[in-house]
Amino acid sequence: MQVHTILEENMISIVSNKSLTKSCWKIAELGCSSEPNSLMSISNILNIINKTSLKLNNGISPVFQIYLNDLFENDFNTIFKLLPDFYQQKKGENVEECFIGATPGNFYGRLFSNNYIDFFHSSYSLHWLSQGLVEEAKLDLFNLPVYHPTIEEVKQVIEAEASFTLQTLNTFKIGCDANLQDDIVDYVEDSKMRGEFIAKYHRAVYEPLLIAGFGENIMDELFSRFAKLIAQLIEIETLEFTNIVLFMTKNP
Repeated sequence: MQVHTILEENMISIVSNKSLTKSCWKIAELGCSSEPNSLMSISNILNIINKTSLKLNNGISPVFQIYLNDLFENDFNTIFKLLPDFYQQKKGENVEECFIGATPGNFYGRLFSNNYIDFFHSSYSLHWLSQGLVEEAKLDLFNLPVYHPTIEEVKQVIEAEASFTLQTLNTFKIGCDANLQDDIVDYVEDSKMRGEFIAKYHRAVYEPLLIAGFGENIMDELFSRFAKLIAQLIEIETLEFTNIVLFMTKNP
């Protein structure tokens, strides 16, 4: 809810400044994955832009071109199967024209031409994982390319790079198993189930990196042990992570 509020406030500001001259909005979702909720953020963004544009442009709805991005290995076909229902839903919400395509690749490199995309969206979760069952030499050589910055570090990087102006920066905490009740019918508070749930979404993020470093054979046992460790830890402390939510506009 906090993220949605921040998104809505800032998107309304942007649309209000550009709506009269903008007939087609190009939006990129970075790290879309292939889960059923992959289109949730895009849906919210479309609704906000469309609603604001209709008010400002005498009932004229803009056109949307959406680019879903993730690594080449991502299962984009799973998302594409959701599109007919998604398009039908958007028509019911007065979004007249929406076109969605995939842009596979690593967003640390170039994905689009200069000044092509109007709005980028990306969300992420805490990255951490226990390991086992591996040779010590391989473990010593393995490097997980993850760094968790402080708020001040984030501000400093944005200001030093100078391409963007930071409009909003907020933080909020969320339980590591916060979405479990939404995914499980007849949910019962159970540490084993919670541990398995947390291990599952960490596996979705880290498995390709771990396979490259240690091979595929140990993955099932590795994440099984990880789930058990998390289940034990949940019994004695609250597991949660801190999200940094920021909204930036590109400088002229």
